[in-house]
Amino acid sequence: MTDSYTDPSSSPSDAVRFLVGDTDSEDFGLQDQEIAFALSQVNDDVYLAAAICARALAGKFSREVDTEFESVSSDYSQLSENYYKLARRLEQQAKKYGAGLGIAAGGLTYSDIEANDENPDRVKPKFRQDQFANPPRGFEGDKYGY
Repeated sequence: MTDSYTDPSSSPSDAVRFLVGDTDSEDFGLQDQEIAFALSQVNDDVYLAAAICARALAGKFSREVDTEFESVSSDYSQLSENYYKLARRLEQQAKKYGAGLGIAAGGLTYSDIEANDENPDRVKPKFRQDQFANPPRGFEGDKYGY
């Protein structure tokens, strides 16, 4: 397995490493293949992939035991909890900065609106423009849609 870190703006895997804080080339917590797997699971959304990786690191450190010897201690439970908190923050950032939900807007041009109005297979809308307007005296029902 390989691991590397160069520039977070040039590579999605480096961006994930940056967001998780796994940038120390002497002591990487994640392999590049693990980051690539996380990216493939979330359609290359670096924030969600970083959240997956943070949870993986939290799981890794949750298996470790807190130890204390004389004046030296290692608190892996705190490290695990901090990675879980980081994962939750990254999920919130994914909602704000990450990939969109795939929402599409229609009817942005006059030709789109006219095509939709003329489509006989389209469900008629419940609301329409001027639906509560008082019809003029001597109105023609078809002309105003009443």
